[in-house]
Amino acid sequence: MNKLRKLALACAFSIVAPAASAATVSGLDFESGGLGSWIGSGTAVHDPLMAYQGDWYGQLEGNQGLFGTVSLSAGQRYEFMWRFIAGDYLPYNDSAFVVTDGGYNLLASVASVGNFGDSGWQYFSWVPASNYSGPLFFGVSNLLDNSLNSKLLLDAAVPLPGAALLFGSSLLGAFFYRRRSWARHHRQSVAV
Repeated sequence: MNKLRKLALACAFSIVAPAASAATVSGLDFESGGLGSWIGSGTAVHDPLMAYQGDWYGQLEGNQGLFGTVSLSAGQRYEFMWRFIAGDYLPYNDSAFVVTDGGYNLLASVASVGNFGDSGWQYFSWVPASNYSGPLFFGVSNLLDNSLNSKLLLDAAVPLPGAALLFGSSLLGAFFYRRRSWARHHRQSVAV
């Protein structure tokens, strides 16, 4: 019976691990200190305290945009981290957005984070329904004035590898196995 449980557990892990490590394309890496293959009016900023990971992140401010070309297969994931820092107040509803094959996606605005608010680092994931090779555009807009600028910060997402999921599941299994062994041993010593 015990061997059958181990076999079932091994089969379950073999199914879960590949799904957890689905193909991911990463392209927002500013660690070289520049924009890399991205084109636009944004800048790469060195600030280890503000970056999501590493020491560098991309920054768009005021009315700036950043675009690049991505090639994704159907089901392949494109992910990144973003942070909106509102430098303005309502009714000046500055906003940050990304344009994918699905169209315009509002990330945040002054209305959503509050006057001079901060969204904190957020995760964005996009999976095209079919093969896609085309532009990906990030932008921040400064509405109704040019004096107080909001910022969009961009950084690469840190994907959770399937191996980490498998390792964590194994630790959890070992914990429960050990706990059962301890309980069985404890019951035997109490009975004697």
